[in-house]
Amino acid sequence: MTNQPTDVVFETDGLTYRGLAWGDAGKPLVFAIHGWLDNALSFAVLAPLLPNYRVISIDLSGHGLSSHRSADANYHIWDDIPQLMAVIDQLGASGAHIVGHSRGAAVAGMLAVALNERCLSLTMLDGMISRSFENDDGAELFRTSLAERTKYMARPPRIFESVEQFIDSRSRYGFTRENAEVLVPRALRQVDEGWLLLSDPKLFGSSTIKMSEETSDSLYRAMNFPVAAITGDTGFFTSDEAQQRIGGIANFAPNFHQLTVPGPHHFHMEGDVESLAGLLTRFFATGELVTDLLEQAS
Repeated sequence: MTNQPTDVVFETDGLTYRGLAWGDAGKPLVFAIHGWLDNALSFAVLAPLLPNYRVISIDLSGHGLSSHRSADANYHIWDDIPQLMAVIDQLGASGAHIVGHSRGAAVAGMLAVALNERCLSLTMLDGMISRSFENDDGAELFRTSLAERTKYMARPPRIFESVEQFIDSRSRYGFTRENAEVLVPRALRQVDEGWLLLSDPKLFGSSTIKMSEETSDSLYRAMNFPVAAITGDTGFFTSDEAQQRIGGIANFAPNFHQLTVPGPHHFHMEGDVESLAGLLTRFFATGELVTDLLEQAS
């Protein structure tokens, strides 16, 4: 499998989805979904380490080189699902292993449920479908979301003076310099004034509504395929409460596996990515998370 991906483009529901592909078309499909404000290059380190699979990493709408949604539309975690299902249909895949990171883990979980028996496995990397970490005031959240929508839609396009300025700004969102550099080709476009940020400004606003714990638990109950939640030991889910809530998925998904690996929130881009790839390869093949590779690496 070459480390250099090929470009892929899909048209569905008036939107263009662009992404990257590694591996031969005849191999089992791994469909990878990046996190908030990331893009398909989020999987550029991991994908070449999965040589037995065809890995497709897509720019979600509003991200990277994919279309922005119309002015009247939103970016809730479920909004991309019909189009992502259409993309998988266009790939001609009878089934797919679904992998998502951070916000993309929640999108991946919902896509997996929508695919139903066509989902071969679900892997959530330092993220999950919410199990209500926050007790939000729904009315206040609704009002705040509408105000933020107006605010961010009124903003002029974000233009950085240099790539370096963009990289510095990403450090506020848990990125190392190396990770930010990886994403640059699909995050920015050079214009006369500098470097234009390609992300839709609406992505910066909060959700209009958040999923209840009862709803997210019902989604986990529908997962009749192997499910893995892998978190980094210095990532976003290090607290005992977070680990307990993730572990609680086992009460609903019958074939659930939980694991913490060394690394930060973007552990799929840095650190021992080779061992992670080994874990995933065996998980895809057996439906089990086998930790001996991590123990050997330590």
